[in-house]
Formats: sequence, C-alpha cells, structure tokens
Amino acid sequence: MQTALSLDPANLLPPFEGSLPTDLRQSGEHLLCEVHRLTRETYSTGRLLSDSRGDNPAVLEVVSVARGDFLLCEARSAALIRYSAANGLNLASDEDVHRAVGLIEAALLKVIKPHPFLWSAVSELVWRCHILLASDDEYDVSFSDPAIPFSVFVSVPLRNDRSSILRVAENLIHETMHLQLTLFEGLCPLVDTTSTWCLYSPWKQHERPAQGLLHGVYVFHVLRWMWLRVSRTTGNRTDMDFALRRISEIDEEASAVRSLEESPALTEAGRHFLNKLFVAEGQARR
Repeated sequence: MQTALSLDPANLLPPFEGSLPTDLRQSGEHLLCEVHRLTRETYSTGRLLSDSRGDNPAVLEVVSVARGDFLLCEARSAALIRYSAANGLNLASDEDVHRAVGLIEAALLKVIKPHPFLWSAVSELVWRCHILLASDDEYDVSFSDPAIPFSVFVSVPLRNDRSSILRVAENLIHETMHLQLTLFEGLCPLVDTTSTWCLYSPWKQHERPAQGLLHGVYVFHVLRWMWLRVSRTTGNRTDMDFALRRISEIDEEASAVRSLEESPALTEAGRHFLNKLFVAEGQARR
C-alpha cells in the first residue's frame, strides 16, 4: 500500500480496484517473509502452523488462477490436523478433496471470474484451500483465521449441480473477503480490539465484539453486491432464484446490526468505513 488514498477504507467497497488485492497481498507477503521466512512459493498452512520451513505437506490438487498463480489443496499434516481439531473443523479425506476440486474450479470460472475484482482477490489472496465436511449436505461451513493470512477452509456439497457451484462460490468469496479485510486492518485499524463492546450477531446468533461484526457486515455486503449482479445478468433460472434468495436473507440479517455504527469501539476510519458501506447499501436497494 503505497499511497494515502489506498488506505481509505471506502476503497474496500465493491467494485474495488483490482490493484487493491495485489497491494494487500504484497503487504501481507512482506510481513509473512519477515516473521516466518515464507513466500508464496514456500508457503503452506502446515508450515505456518508449525512455524517451520521443514517438510512441506503434499499438494493434493492444483487449481490454476490468474497470471500463472495457483490455488493449492493441501494434504493433511500433523499440525493441520491438530489445528482443525482445536477449532472444531472436520477435514475432508483425500478422496473428498479430489472430488471437490471440480466444483471449486467451476465456482471460480463460472461465477467469480466474470467479476474481475473478485477474481483478482481470490487469485492474489487464496494460496491454500482446505476442504471441510459439513454436518449436513444442505449446510455450508467456511472458516479463516487472521493468523493464517493466505488460507481458507470451505465445505463443498456432495451433489455436483449448479446450486452446489453457487454455494462454493459464496464460501470462497466469504473467506477471501475476511482475508482481505484482515490484511487491510493490519495497515489501517478499523476497530479498537481492546474494547469490550459487544452486539448480538445474526450470523453467529450470539453476542460478538465489534471487530467480528464489522467483518460480517463487510463480507455480506460484498456477497450481496455479487448476487445482485448475478441476478441482473444471468439467464439461468437456478442462478436467479439462488441470488434473489441470498439477497433477501442478507438484507434481513444486516438490518439487525445497524447500531454497530454507534459502537465506541470503532476508530475514526472504522466509522467512516461503515458510513460509506451503509450509504452504498441504501443506494443498492433503490
């Protein structure tokens, strides 16, 4: 991030410049190299968790993204298994990973790639993808961790149909936007993380601190933008029905957290960010 203008959090709102994820990736990669001596070429979730440059976990699947970069599905390692168990994540088997990669590729190419700035975000920020098993095939699970800057965990439905592709696309964008906002917060804090202020989260269904709520508001704002564009451009009835249903659900949940704008935990930049976001939402609903 080289300019003061690029640190305006309003630049995070869609459709953001395609250079934003690149700037954030470069900033995050610089810190990763300084702290863990890892680059994109040597990075893996297992290596980061074990804080070691020793044996690299095997790669099960390779998904090509932009400019010769790749999204890699990493095999389970001892460090990854321990981490997943500690965080209540049910890692898929190698066989399930091989099955899931077709849906991941379809989600990227058929749903995400038509939106260049979202495609840029996934291409720049998602280096490793871990497949999770959900408790039910109608239920989606996704996860990311601010301490693991370029890895996402997503569930992939068993069915290989259009609806499943759309669900995987949402999971990927959901976690990519968490990574993007976390990298931005490392340069421009939006929340005082020492604050004990909390508010009920319609997504987690319990009270959450301001930072968690801010992430939720941002992620679902981007998803609403994506589904609105899909609903306006698709000729596919499944896409249309899915997009309109998600927009309705997101609108209902987002209305429950408008008072976040009044939180004393927000920094000046955080308050500016939320104000711009809520204004953009109001304009999009007209």
